[in-house]
Formats: sequence, structure tokens, C-alpha cells
Amino acid sequence: MRINKSLLSYSRLLHVYVSMALLTMMIFFSITGITLNHPQWFDDQQATVVEADFVIDQTLLQPHSQGELISFLYHNNQLNGNRLTIEREEDEIFISDKGPGTHLSLTIDLASGEAFKEATDYGYWALFNDLHKGRNSGTFWRFVIDLSAILMIFFSVTGFILALAQRRVNRTVGLSLVSSLLVVIGYLVWV
Repeated sequence: MRINKSLLSYSRLLHVYVSMALLTMMIFFSITGITLNHPQWFDDQQATVVEADFVIDQTLLQPHSQGELISFLYHNNQLNGNRLTIEREEDEIFISDKGPGTHLSLTIDLASGEAFKEATDYGYWALFNDLHKGRNSGTFWRFVIDLSAILMIFFSVTGFILALAQRRVNRTVGLSLVSSLLVVIGYLVWV
């Protein structure tokens, strides 16, 4: 197949620079893809749980003081500030703070001001796997995942263009495309 030389030159330039930008992200997503496929490898890994009790001033527990309460908890290192869920009931407030590989729950008794905190750290592999999935990881990390996906598309398309220009690999490229399509069709039919 004959391909325009300027397209080839542009594709080669994009392919090289995108591959340099993607190197660490492709390694990260490849390793965590394997660890996500084999969760049984980490069955013996125990989560670290830290519990604490403390008392909160009654003025912070009023319905109109919820923002001040959250600010107080942040400033006193009682919250991590990831994904907060706050539930207020008649006699208690429950706050859940989820992050990649971590979970913190805080229960506050409205009558006495007594608070019970339970912070769970599931370990580095849970952190990496949650980052791979984008779970509880925030806006910036979602942007990183999206950017990585876009760069992988550019990397793949420019590599395909470069492979088409090589006459000796045209048969291999065609065989790769056909076998990939057969795998996808086979998956759709049998799964």
C-alpha cells in the first residue's frame, strides 16, 4: 500500500513522542491489569485498621454547622478529604471518606458528641488497582486516565500507519487485524 510521505513522517514523529509519554503509564496499566485479573494472589494480605475515639464540641453538631464540622475534622486530621458521604440521622452523623485503597468511617453521637473513627488501609496493591479503575481517585486522576487512553489511541493508529508502509509486514498486519476481529467476534458470540 502506498502512503503519503508527509503522513508517514508525521506519524513517525507522533508515534515516537507519544510512546515516550506513555511508557510509564502503559507499564502501570499493564501490571495493574494483571493484578486485577488475579486477586487471589493478594488473599493473604491483611488490611490495616486504625480505630480512634474523640469528642466533638456540641456547637459543631448543629444542622446549620455541618460545614464548620467538616472543616474542624479536616484541620484535626480526622478526615482524608477524598470522596465524602455524609448521612445525618436523628441521633448520629455518619461520614464516609473513600480514597483509592483506603476507607475511613466516622460515627458521631449527636447527644454526647462522642465520635468513633475507623480508618482502613488495604495496602499498596489495592491502591494501584483502584487507580487503574479510577475508583475514588478524584478528578485529576480521571483526567490522567482519559489522557492516557487518548494517547494510546494515537500510539496505536500511528503505529498502524507506519506498519502499512512496510511492504514486508503487510501480510502480518492483515493477519493481526483478522485474528483480532475473530477474537472480538468470538467473545461477543460465546460470552
